[in-house]
This record gives sequence, structure tokens and C-alpha cells, in this order.
Amino acid sequence: MSDIRTIRVFIASPGDLAVERRAFKNVIEELNDGFADGAGVKFEPLGWEDTLASTGRRSQAVINREIERCDVFILAMHRRWGQAAPDAQPYSSYTEEEFHRAYDRWKQQPPSSHDRAPEIFVFFKHIDPGQMADAGPQLQRVLDFRKQLEESRHVLYHGFANEAEFKAEVNRHLRAFAKGELRKADAPRDKVLLPLDVLAEVRSARAEAERAVKRAEREHQQAAAALLRVEELALELAEQAAKAALDGRVEGARQTFAKATEGTAVLHVLYLAWEFHKRTGDLIAAEQMMERVLAITGRDAWSNNTAAALCNLGSIYLTRGDLDRAEEMLRKSLAIHAKKGTRENMAGTYGNLGIVYLERGDLEQAEKMIGKVLAIEKKLGRREGVANAYCALGSIFMQHDEFERAEKVYRNALAIEEGLERQEGIARMYGNLGAVNLQRGDYDAAEGLIGKALVINEKLGRQEGMANDYGNLGLIYQSRGELDRAEEIFKKAIAIQEKLGLQEGIASDYANLGSLAKERGKLDEARERWTKARDVYAKIGKPRDVKQVQEWLDGLPQGEATK
Repeated sequence: MSDIRTIRVFIASPGDLAVERRAFKNVIEELNDGFADGAGVKFEPLGWEDTLASTGRRSQAVINREIERCDVFILAMHRRWGQAAPDAQPYSSYTEEEFHRAYDRWKQQPPSSHDRAPEIFVFFKHIDPGQMADAGPQLQRVLDFRKQLEESRHVLYHGFANEAEFKAEVNRHLRAFAKGELRKADAPRDKVLLPLDVLAEVRSARAEAERAVKRAEREHQQAAAALLRVEELALELAEQAAKAALDGRVEGARQTFAKATEGTAVLHVLYLAWEFHKRTGDLIAAEQMMERVLAITGRDAWSNNTAAALCNLGSIYLTRGDLDRAEEMLRKSLAIHAKKGTRENMAGTYGNLGIVYLERGDLEQAEKMIGKVLAIEKKLGRREGVANAYCALGSIFMQHDEFERAEKVYRNALAIEEGLERQEGIARMYGNLGAVNLQRGDYDAAEGLIGKALVINEKLGRQEGMANDYGNLGLIYQSRGELDRAEEIFKKAIAIQEKLGLQEGIASDYANLGSLAKERGKLDEARERWTKARDVYAKIGKPRDVKQVQEWLDGLPQGEATK
């Protein structure tokens, strides 16, 4: 029993997160019932109502003593800043005092220390952009605090939308802490690059709004000038938000987009905000932006903007795994584009429908949809679109185990990418061709091709591509029996996937780590890794992958200890 390490976990939160406080206690109990035994640890909840009740009172002094002895400090916040603390100057709430007590403890440790205590995790519950734009005193303090955390780069923080996501985040972070696998908080900031064409449209619209304001003022149309100035301000704020996102000031960008979109009818602003929210994983806000567009353009209107919003909604539902609803939105969009004859937009919609069928396992229909994309792109003479269609066909052929057909279309795509001198596309095709050879069992050829892809992706700083390359290299090393090397490279891939929030990649690499553990005879570890992969696949709506991983879990001997 003396070998068991106790990890004391304190939770702080204002009064609007009672559900999450109960969820925290449930997570601790679940970890202690399963994961903790195998990891040689026991989690002890602090700051929890049951433990504090034993003192006979819930004074701030008692709470502060708990903070002084915790190993992990968790702060959960939504819209409330916390109870006013007139006796805790310079802090304006007891929640703020609790955070800074933990933070001050952490800062007292030498920066070079590997075990700076306590480890601090902060979780923010989703806030609607409209509420963010019209924040009262309590919420404004929360928003200011979020910016401060981002600027400090000392404390990890994450978002969640509901109780289930909160539990998953706490579970993941406590497991990583127990195993010493946390991402460093002072890693380089994640930048969010928004589409240049959408940003260019915002800039053009802003310039036009400026000219329109001046015309209205010259003609003494004060009411019209006032309305145009509001439109101009929304466009200016959207530009500022995009720049903040590119600079890595994601929290600042989020709050500026909230101000830009509040009450606006400027479609360019809403489309740019949609791109930002989708890229940062805030699907709730992304969906709200497109619903706003439909409210302006008319949900049943036969217009390009309605079709674009429906297609964007379809991509959100596809990301969530709601395939039926995704198909409904995409087919409505397709009908509008077909009637208006906008073939370039039809190509994109057919491509998304192909992904819907691919996720369902209907490879014949998926191939049919991508075939339509290829025909349109060839007719339009869009070489980049042709290359992308070839790439999508290659993925379908790989699902069929038709490796020769996959190699052929990948090489067609590579030739186009080389002609266009698109380094990102060249790297992607090298990686795909490497995956073909990996499936064939030609590991030397696979390693050479994936190595070429990795060199390009590293030069470009394209981390998503690097993660994919690491994952495939890990599979090569595992196939050769180089298990330690494989594990190291899989963990590199996961570190990038988690940093970028790429859930499918996270699930895939955890599945790979599970297979590696099983090969080593570490059945408890295999069960843990595969359970993680299954749960992530379920969260993002990948039923075929859920089924596959569950079959692996069911095939593990029950009750057998790790070797």
C-alpha cells in the first residue's frame, strides 16, 4: 500500500457550475475504480463539499489550507466571476483568490523544475458570442481573465460545452498528469490562419463601406451614414479578430469576433467568424453564425448565400457525426447550386456528400460522388481541384484494398501538385503513397516516401501533416518489431494532435498505442488506450471505427493482469 501515490486534486468554481462540481467528484471515483489501481495512484478530491463538511464549517481559511496541500488545482468557470471578497484584497472574489494562491505556489518553484506544484488546469464553459459581446460586470471579468491566461502562457486552459465534455477533459488531464504526459503550457502559441479569399472579401467590403459613408455624409444623409458606420465597424472588428488569430491571440480573436457579429447583418463578417469558430473547434458558435446567415438570406431562398450556409451547416453536422442531417443540408445546397448552374460550388458539395457516404461505409456511392467532383473540376480546368478529387478517390480505393488504383490516382495528383509547385500538396501525396506501400508491406519504400513528406511538412511548419507522418512512421516501426521506437513516435503524433484539437487523429494514434501495448502483453494498458480511442471516435461520430475498436476490446481476456 505504501507504493500507492496519492494525488490531491482541488476544484474551484463560482456558484454557476454546480453540475460540473458533481461531475468532478464522479470522475475522481471512476478513476479510482479503474485507471488509478493500474497506474499506482489514488486521487483525493479537495475543495469538495463532503471533505469540507468534516471541519464543521466552510470558511475561506479552510479552503485555502486545502489549496496549500493540493498536487493539482482545477478551476472551472462559466459566466460568473465568483462571490465578492471584501476581506481578500487585492482579489475581487474568493474564486480569484483561490486561483492566485495556487498560481503563486506554482511560481515559487524553480522554472527548471520538472515537478512544479501544483499543476494548474483551467476549464471554461462555452459562452454564446451574443452573451460575450454584451457582457455584464461578472462575465467581463471572466473574459478579461481568459485573455490574461493566454498572454501569460503559463497555464493550460480548455473549453467545454456540457457535462460530458467537462468530465472527459478532467479525466484526460488527470490521467496525463499521473503518467507525466502533459503538454507544456509555454509551448508556441497556436495560430489560426483564416481563408485568404474570405478575408479579402471582408477588406473589400470595408473599403466600400468607408466610401459609402463619405458619400452619405456629402449628401447630408445622416441616418444612412450612421447605419453604414455600424457596418464599417463590424468589418473593421472582423479584420482585427482575424489578425489576432494569426498572431496566436486566439482568446482576443474570439472576443473581438463576438463584438463584430453582435447584431450585424453583414454576411462577410458572419462567414469569417464561421471559419474561425470551426477551425478552433467551437461548433456551437459556428452553427450559430450560419443560422444567422439563413435568418438574413431566407432559409428557403434559392440564393448562393443560402446554399453556402446550408453547405457549411452540413459540414458541421458531418464533423459531429450526424450523417443524416448532414446529407439533408448538403442535398438542399446542391439543389440550389444545380438550379443556378454554379458548378464550382456543386463540386464542393458533392465532395462533402462523398465524405458522408464514406463515413457510412457506402464506398460505391462515395466513389460516385467524388467522380462527379472530378468531372466538374476537369471541365472547369481547376487543376488544384482535380488533384484534390484524385486524392479523395485514392482514400476510397484504399478502403477497398485496391492499392494499385490508389497508387495510380495518388501519382496523378502528385504530378499536378508538382506542376503547381504546391509544397503542401506534394507532401500530402508523398504521405499517401507511403501509406499505400505500408499497406502492401513494403516498409522501406513506405519509410522513404513518408520521410520525404515529413521533411517538407517540417519546413512548412505544417503540424497536422507532421502528425500524420509520425503516425505512419510509427506503424512502420511497429511492423518491423521496433516497438520502443514506434511508441515514441506515436506519442509525438498524439502531442501534436492534442495541441491542434484533431480528435480523429488522437483516436487513431491511441488505437495504435493500444495495439502496441497488446503486442507487448500489457493488456491493461491496451484496454485503457483502446477505450480512449473508442470514446473519442464515438464523440466525433465515427461508428465504423467505434465498432472496430470495440471488437478489439471484446477480444481482450477479462480480468487478466498486465504482464
